[in-house]
This record gives sequence, structure tokens and C-alpha cells, in this order.
Amino acid sequence: MKKNSLDISASIKWLESGKILIHPTESIWGLGCDAFNKKAVENIFAIKKRDQKKSFILLCESLDFLKEYADKIAKEDEILLNETWPGAVTFLVKYNNKLPEHLKTSSGKIAVRVSNHLPLKRLISGFKSFMVSTSANLSGEDVFDNPDAILDFFESDQLAYYDGELGPNKRPSKIIDLDTKSVIRG
Repeated sequence: MKKNSLDISASIKWLESGKILIHPTESIWGLGCDAFNKKAVENIFAIKKRDQKKSFILLCESLDFLKEYADKIAKEDEILLNETWPGAVTFLVKYNNKLPEHLKTSSGKIAVRVSNHLPLKRLISGFKSFMVSTSANLSGEDVFDNPDAILDFFESDQLAYYDGELGPNKRPSKIIDLDTKSVIRG
């Protein structure tokens, strides 16, 4: 086992303890944390040197989980989400007042994805909450292509990685505004 490499159950406990987890996505290595843990989210902003006005993608297990924090989702939008998820598509969705303040945005929407990438799907299923997911890099810089390089660069005892396989996609997830159906990132 490589340094700071965790299996699935240790990765879930790592997230639950408020630490940052390097994780495989459909296309790149990401940095993740418990989205409901404000301090953990602030730590990701800090290590990435990311503007706090920019939000993160949130991963969750299912549309049913999202519904608790989303504004009413129209029937036709629910059909679209069910046809698309799980998959490598992120949607901007209006949130309700149950969403913690530190996750709210000026747009009134959160970026959410229900992944079909098996290692990530297993992680989120075991974690049973929203998980922040953002590229493993300094904001605006190139993404690192392996967990050891990420660990070496960020040098933090609050950082470990879930030893799972990257997905086959060559590009980050598509982002679509659920209200307008406009593609924000293709």
C-alpha cells in the first residue's frame, strides 16, 4: 500500500472525520470532503487557493437525497435527471433553505452530480451525504495526474487518498443548468 492510501471503509471514515480525501472521478483526481463540514470545505478553498465566491460540485448518492435540499423539481426535470443519472453530468439545481449557509451561492443554485463511476459510487453510497468534489490542483493550474504527486504537492496530514481507479473519460463532467437546459461546460 502506498503512503496515505485508504480502502473504501477507511476513506468513508476519513471523510466523516472532516479531512480531505483525494478521490478518483470519471476523468481526473479530485479533492473531496464532507460538504456539511464548514471547516473541511474552508480547508479545500485554502489549499487550492480558490476564490470563495466560486462554488464546488457536490456529489450525492441519488436524486432522492438531493430532493431534501433542492427547491421543488418540476416533473419534466425529474425525468431528465433520472434519464441522465447516474452519469458524468453535473446539473445546476436551485436549493432550498435546508442547505447549510456555507454551501449557498449567489446564483441560488448548487452544482450536483450522481456519478456512475463505480469507485466513486461506492464511496458516496457508504458516505451517505453530500461530498465536495473539485479538481486536485491549485485553482487555475494544471490537474495532477496521480495521488502521490497530489500528496507531495499539498503536504498535509489532513490529506489521504481513496485507492480506486480513475474513470475512462478524457474531459471533466458536462455541466447543465437544470432550469434553462443551457450547457455551462461541455
